[in-house]
Amino acid sequence: MSDRRSGRHVRALTALGVAALLAPLAPVTAHAEEERIDLSSGDLIGLSGDGSALRVEESEAARGEGASLKRDGTDAPHGIAVFPGHPLDEATDSLDVRLGTDGDLADLRTEARGVRADGMWTEWRTVPEGGGRVSLPRDVDEVQVRVEVEGTDSALTDLGVSPLPSTGSDGGSDGGEREEFDDPSGPDPFSARLFATRIGLEGETTANGHVIAADDHFAALPSRRGLANRGGGEYTVRVCSTGEFGPDAEGDTETHDPRCVYVPVWDVGPWNITDDHWNEDRESWEGLDRGRPQAQAAYTEGHNDGLDGFGRQVANPAGIDLADGAFHQGLQMPTNGWVEVDYLWTDDHAHRAEIITESNSEPVVVREGPGAEHDSVGLAAPKAVVDVHCSVTGDDASGPHGTGDTWFRIGDGHYVPGAFADGAGDAPECPDERR
Repeated sequence: MSDRRSGRHVRALTALGVAALLAPLAPVTAHAEEERIDLSSGDLIGLSGDGSALRVEESEAARGEGASLKRDGTDAPHGIAVFPGHPLDEATDSLDVRLGTDGDLADLRTEARGVRADGMWTEWRTVPEGGGRVSLPRDVDEVQVRVEVEGTDSALTDLGVSPLPSTGSDGGSDGGEREEFDDPSGPDPFSARLFATRIGLEGETTANGHVIAADDHFAALPSRRGLANRGGGEYTVRVCSTGEFGPDAEGDTETHDPRCVYVPVWDVGPWNITDDHWNEDRESWEGLDRGRPQAQAAYTEGHNDGLDGFGRQVANPAGIDLADGAFHQGLQMPTNGWVEVDYLWTDDHAHRAEIITESNSEPVVVREGPGAEHDSVGLAAPKAVVDVHCSVTGDDASGPHGTGDTWFRIGDGHYVPGAFADGAGDAPECPDERR
């Protein structure tokens, strides 16, 4: 399916993204009658209402497709509501979602996701226009819905969700089933080689509502399926430079020591908006190989006559955008270049942890060993969610969790102090680990 959708559907796909506050509501019984969602419980961006209807107010609504897809032209105003998670009595991979509006149902775009057995969220999946059945990649025990409203002619007046019997999903694109993880070499998320570009655009707003600051640390991917909450890291990528950049203005290739960053996905882009190329069941351009962005194929081999999903001539093969801090400080890239990207949420997390700092803006230094004497090999952004492979005793380090000598291994030769990680207290000791 192409990204070249008409009118309001193209614009609705690209409205500002989600910010979720997961306060529990009354449980939804797995085979019960439809549960109506209280509209006043939603976290609202660009919408207002009294609980009976949520409507876009043009003076307040955000516009555009997110900072990394900024383009000329005036789009209709958009607003979005993200509703709290609803725990289920029984896990399922299928939901029925009902919508009500006092206008055109085509003005509403609805997505749903759920919490996997390992505590991670599945990716967002689109609900049929007007409501209906939505299938998630695997069984979940908590569900969440977000609704986008386009224009000022329609309002969301009703929302209900019912769990349906599970179809027996085996894991799909969000990773295979694994009861227990005891391999200190780490998990095996999907990986792809992508061309990375720098976002810039300080002061603009990302697709999930974050206002870009100087030296930010986040990424943009060309699909809303993996768009994290504002201030969240449920979809985190590990991006590693290859050590080669260029060519430069003189045509020479620059070299640099490879480095890695762990950053959350807070924006949509570059080029496309429904190109979740990391999935086997990608939403668009399904004829392309998994891991190959459509923009890359358009640039290098003339796919879709060299055009992206909006009909624009693709000027570079970018498959990921990086905020300035990740690009310059983390990877120390002098110019756009090729990187290796691991989509960390595509495998189970056995010992999940969130990177934390006092400022919630400064990243944590990643070192090649558990101590300050070891070289820095990159940075981990605040809110990034990682799977801790194992723990080891190292140098004392002071962070939000106080001072301690526990270090976590979060990748091959990648260590962070436990004082800067929330979670993973049950991670096993690294075998035969040396400081």
